[in-house]
Amino acid sequence: MMRNFIAIDFETANQHPSSVCSVGVVMVRDGQMVDSFYSLIQPEPNYYSYFCQRVHGITQSDTDDAPVFSKVWQQLEGRIVDVFFPGQELGDMRYQIATIPFVAHNARFDEGCLKAVFRVYQMERY
Repeated sequence: MMRNFIAIDFETANQHPSSVCSVGVVMVRDGQMVDSFYSLIQPEPNYYSYFCQRVHGITQSDTDDAPVFSKVWQQLEGRIVDVFFPGQELGDMRYQIATIPFVAHNARFDEGCLKAVFRVYQMERY
């Protein structure tokens, strides 16, 4: 049984996997939920399809003032380091974050979103 992992869930604004408009994360350490994180995100490309809005209820006005993904990911990285690598500095831990298993209910979708938004924001070095 996995005792340390991060569960992640994205919602998208439209059919583009890079159009993440929200992210929810739960961090589990030693089999216990120890932290959670949620943020609205300004999607890229920044428009909403009717179908996606019907699925999650998030609208353009909800994300007009939301941060872009790269800013949200910086916040999330800091939280991950605090939970899994306490006392360490973020800059030295980015590759260590990649060693923590990420899980998702619809892993193909969420992994595709994560990869796409990393490409859009040129964050592939992570």
